[in-house]
Order: sequence, then structure tokens, then C-alpha cells
Amino acid sequence: MVLPNTSIINKPIMTRGILSLAIASSLLLAGCNDDNDKIGFNNTPQHIASFTAAQIDQELEEASEIGKAVTPNAICGVTVEKISYQTKGSAGEATNATAALMLPSGDSDECQGDRPVLLHAHGTATEKNYDFTQVGNLDNPAGARSTLMAANFAAQGYIVVVPNYAGYDTSTLDYHPYLNKKQQSEEMVTALDTARALIKQQQTANNANYVKVKDSGKLFITGYSQGGHVAMATARLLQDQNRVVTAIAPSSGPYALAAFGDAIVSGNVNVGATAFVPLLARSLQNVDGKIYRNPTEIFTNQYADIKLPTTSTFEDLIIAGKLPQTALFQAAPTGIPQLDPVSPSDKFGFAAENYLIQTSFRAAYLADVQANPDSLIAGTGVLPAENPQNELRKALKANDLRGYIPNMPTLICGGNQDPTVFYDLNTGAMAAILENVSQQNPRTNLNVTVLDVDSTNEDDDDREDKSILTLVGKASMNDWDVSTITKGVQNQFAATVQLVGNNAAQKVIADGGTPAEAQEAAKIAVASTYHAGLVSTACTNATRQFFDQEFKQS
Repeated sequence: MVLPNTSIINKPIMTRGILSLAIASSLLLAGCNDDNDKIGFNNTPQHIASFTAAQIDQELEEASEIGKAVTPNAICGVTVEKISYQTKGSAGEATNATAALMLPSGDSDECQGDRPVLLHAHGTATEKNYDFTQVGNLDNPAGARSTLMAANFAAQGYIVVVPNYAGYDTSTLDYHPYLNKKQQSEEMVTALDTARALIKQQQTANNANYVKVKDSGKLFITGYSQGGHVAMATARLLQDQNRVVTAIAPSSGPYALAAFGDAIVSGNVNVGATAFVPLLARSLQNVDGKIYRNPTEIFTNQYADIKLPTTSTFEDLIIAGKLPQTALFQAAPTGIPQLDPVSPSDKFGFAAENYLIQTSFRAAYLADVQANPDSLIAGTGVLPAENPQNELRKALKANDLRGYIPNMPTLICGGNQDPTVFYDLNTGAMAAILENVSQQNPRTNLNVTVLDVDSTNEDDDDREDKSILTLVGKASMNDWDVSTITKGVQNQFAATVQLVGNNAAQKVIADGGTPAEAQEAAKIAVASTYHAGLVSTACTNATRQFFDQEFKQS
């Protein structure tokens, strides 16, 4: 078996060169109705909490030092409600789900009257009790992220809608339709429609939490990591339905899902893979049942019973032996000579024992990669394989977003060192596709800004394309003061990288460690918070400023 070209996706891991067990264990895993039954909701929202502007600022300071440093002070108070809606699973089975509805409050003009709606798609979660209504509750796995979004958007005058997704909170579905673009985009639209209908209903009922705000009709869509993929898929669905979307800002999403899967199986394992793969495999298996006949065909026997989301944390699952910490694949010797060159024992994601994926399943997948290569991985283009035969590769292609051309102002954000969702492979691929479309057909009137928040490694960045800002089509330096805002976001990102590193180093020194140990601790701290802390916060910052510019336009 000839190995696929994997050079394009080596960079995101190799440039830091410090991934370890410590990084993986400390990284936060942060990602459908027919027209006839489009909206179904409990017409009595559950009131969760009310915060003044000062209280939101305090909650964010306690939740995220990084987030507070780049978030403006709250203008509005925030009322948090929980709403319910009916949706479907991957197989079309009926289920229920919940969403957070955050309403701005206060007497300021920015907090009442016509308000834009922000629809947010959250990132990966392994815990069943993930609930975005838990603003300020750091005991809930969604608490820190929900507080950040409340402070950046609801407290700045946006009506915020965030589905918890099927499979989480009180949903009766016993799995989550992870990265299923059809189900997740349809569910997002159902939650949006439910929230908008409920707002009107509660205003008619003279509910005090609703009477001062009105849906202006403007809609902004954002999401991070898994949510970046979901946000882009949702924008695509609404665009296909000819519904108005004011602007979108997907960040750090696995948009090129098929190529990303090929890269990982080819040996470039990403941080968090041992949680992501079980979520994804069951989600896509439930579409048509073709990926495997029995879970033991894809998972090794000791892990074949794993079901996510669950009541346990990712760390508890590792401690209990229900998931390996980082070992996705078997290290050489594998018993299959063709696999050994891409299965080194000293590489992240490989182990001689206690690994997650059956070697025979991996071998069959890679045989199809060789026979039907993804052009992005092969280095011959940017699009998925035309005719994959492996059932998992077919499913990944079906949920790949390459080829989507947004017709609304778009910001695509990420960080080039991301060890969890590889930047060049996903954001870079989307940028290349959109640039090519714009050049070949200027009448598409694209307005896309692609932002790399990380300029800290410009001096030693060995990528062929080092651009940290790509403007496509009508996007220009004047559209949203992009030059000033971009530089500000990148400077703040660099400052928070320094802060995280210094804090870790100082702790080691205070505990009697050596300068060399302090330096290593600083590197690990930055890498372990890169995806779900540093970049997510920076992209939220950029997204808020991008949307504010679009919102202020007449």
C-alpha cells in the first residue's frame, strides 16, 4: 500500500513540537424538522437567571481571565431563559432538545427596542449535562463558554439563541448527531424559529422579561470548533431556503471533514481524537447503519461499549479505563507491514496497547485513501475524493463543507498552530476555494475575511502560505475597519499567550522548579489552552467586532 501525501497536514502539530500526555489531559474538549412540523415548543420558557451588567462582568472575570481581558464591559443586563423544541436524530427518529435564550435588559437604548438575533453553535462536549443556560455556573461544563458569550453578545445588546443540541441536557436521545450537517443545521434552524416564535408569544402575554426587546429581523450566526462546522452548515441551509442572514462567523471548524479524517487516519492524530471519534462514528453510523455491523469492527474490544455523551467527564472516562487518553491507533509493529511506516511508537496518538481503533479498520480505510485520494491530501487540489468506497469516508464526504459559497458577509477565524482542528487543512482550504471562486467569477460578489489570530510565530513559521489575513471579493480594509481590528485582536492574542505562559512558569518557580522546567511548563500551558481557550476567546473577540460593524450599517 502506497501511503498518501500527508505533508500538508504535518505543520499544525510539528510547529509547536510539544504535544504530550499532559497537553491532552488538560485540553478542554470544546462543536430537523420538515415544513409540516417545523416548530414545536413548550410555550412556557423556564426562567434560569437574571444578571445586571455589573454582575455579568464579575461572572466573566471569575470564569475566564483570558476572556475578561478582551471583552468590553457589559452595557446591558442579561436574562437567561431555557426553551424546549422538538427535533430529530441522525436516523430521523423524533426527540427533544433544549436551548438557551439570552435577552438583553436595561434602560439603555442598546438594550431594548429592535435587537439583532445571534444564533450560536457550541463546540464539542462529552458530558450529557452540558447546558448553555448555565451562565456563571462553573460547575457545569458549559458554564465558562456560556458566560463568555453572554458577556460578548447578550450584554452588548444581542438576543442570543444557543441550542444545547439533541443528546444533551434533558434530551431523550441517547447519542448526539455529531457533525451531521443535515441534522445539526436543521436543528439549529428549528431552535431559531422556536425562539423567535416564543419571543412574540411572550410579548403578547406581557412577560416582563420580553416586553422591552423586539426581534429586528437581523440574524448573525457564529460557532466555534464543532460549532464552526455547524454554523457554516446552518448558513448554507438558510441560504438554500432564501432566508436572510445578515452575516456569519464560523471559527476553527472542521469544514474539510473528509480531508481531516484522511489526515488523522494517515497518522496525524489531533488532540482530543479519542473523544471525537466515538462521537462521530456513532452519529454517522445511525444515518444508514453502513459504517460497521458491530462496534468491535471499528473499536477495539475493551472500548467497544463506549457511548458519548455520558454523565462522566472525559478525564473520569480515562481514569476508569473506558477511553484511552491519547492512543487512537496501534503503534508499529502492527502486523500489517504497510501500516508500520505511518505508525511510529514515538508519535502522538500511537501506542502498543490500549489503543482505540481496530488496526484492520484503519488499514481498510487507508487502502481506500490510496485508491480514491482526497485532492487536498494528495496535493492535487482542494476538493474531496470523487468516489470513495469506504463507508466512513463516504459519510465524511457527505458532511464535508468544501464547495459552500456564502452569499453574506463572512468572517472565518482560527489560529495557525491549532493542534485540535488543523488550520491549514480546514480554514486554509476554505480560503483557497473561496479565493479561486472569486477570481474565476467576480459576479459571485463574495465578501469573506479569513483571519488567523496568531502572529506570534511569524519568524519561525515555515508554512508556504504565511498570510494571517485573507480578503476575498468585496471584503476590504474599509468594510469593518479590518486592519485596525485585526491588529488589535492579534496583539491581544499575543498578550494572552504571554500571560498564560508566564503564569505557568511562575508557578513552577514558586514550587522550586528550575528555569528549564518553568520554560517547558509555559509551552505546555499555551499548547493545552490553544484551541479551547486562547483561539476561541480571540475569535469571539473578532466576531463581536465584525458583527457590530455589520449591525451598525443601515
